[in-house]
Amino acid sequence: MDAVLIPSPAPAVSPPSAQRFARALLHHAPPGHPDAGFFATVIGTSLAHQDLARSGLCPDELQQLLHHLFPGALASDDARLAALREQAASYAARGRGDPQPGFTLLLRVLLDAYRAPEPETTTWVTGVLVHACLRPDHLWRDLGLSGREDVTFLLARHYPGLVIRNVRNLRWKHFLAYSACEHAGLPPSAAPGCPACEDYGVCYPDAPD
Repeated sequence: MDAVLIPSPAPAVSPPSAQRFARALLHHAPPGHPDAGFFATVIGTSLAHQDLARSGLCPDELQQLLHHLFPGALASDDARLAALREQAASYAARGRGDPQPGFTLLLRVLLDAYRAPEPETTTWVTGVLVHACLRPDHLWRDLGLSGREDVTFLLARHYPGLVIRNVRNLRWKHFLAYSACEHAGLPPSAAPGCPACEDYGVCYPDAPD
């Protein structure tokens, strides 16, 4: 696995800012879609950070997701979505790098092996999860969600066979990294973002200081 490169912690984001973007996006979502709130939150949080690469979606994937789940959002005259239009254009020109291609490949292979056949949005969920595991916080906070239960619901919808394997009730980022290594026949290793987390010693008590 590649050497661990820890992203710099992102500046604090005002929750109302991310929520305002998310609410504006949800005006363009199909009523009752089970993934609309998740993606609106992820994109809204990324907009609030002024970094759409933080979503984990490359520019083409972001465009596809917006057209599929939030049609009309990019063309909307809603002032709350002006940042989306501006940042999406800049992001398309800049592109997204991958500081940990070895880890992201391992995790993508794992998630693809356990993906449910029905949801049409699972490919995008995979991209979001993989890149969230590069950041140094609990997975639910990295994603802008309310708590661990939100991550459990998301994983159960998209990767049900993987969720039932977490019999030790490990934290989700810990479990995903462990499972990705196990699936590939490699020794267990922490996710790239984990060593900078405040609870790293709780999840990995035997890790060297």
